[in-house]
Amino acid sequence: MKLYFKGAGDGEPIILLHGLFGSASNLGAVARALSDRFTVYSVDLRNHGQSPHTQHMDFAALAGDVLQLMDDQALSKAHLLGHSMGGKTAMQLALNHSQRVGKLIVADIAPVTYQRSHSEVLQGLTTVAEASVQSRRQAGEILAQY
Repeated sequence: MKLYFKGAGDGEPIILLHGLFGSASNLGAVARALSDRFTVYSVDLRNHGQSPHTQHMDFAALAGDVLQLMDDQALSKAHLLGHSMGGKTAMQLALNHSQRVGKLIVADIAPVTYQRSHSEVLQGLTTVAEASVQSRRQAGEILAQY
């Protein structure tokens, strides 16, 4: 999958990967700070921002998308900085293709299995969407059940 990205700066490549429900702009302050020493690639991961959306989404697919971006940009190796879901994606890429990763920076996530604490929230949001609500009050009444 061809991912949307913004590039800035000059130097060794570093790819910034946002968290769940985020986009390339989430790490904008970090990108600006790094762009004087690195070529920064701020990426919208699949199903986020301006990148394509698809039913399939797991860390292997996300890592594969980033690898394709690296290939498309002729990056034989890049540093990765991932926040939350982006951190898990970066770890997956480093695990599968360690020779393509320079430095790995993982923020706000660990290589462990987490409980699915957002499942109820996501179900509530799905229920609101399916109910075709007409007001915030109606949405609030539905969400109060979750």
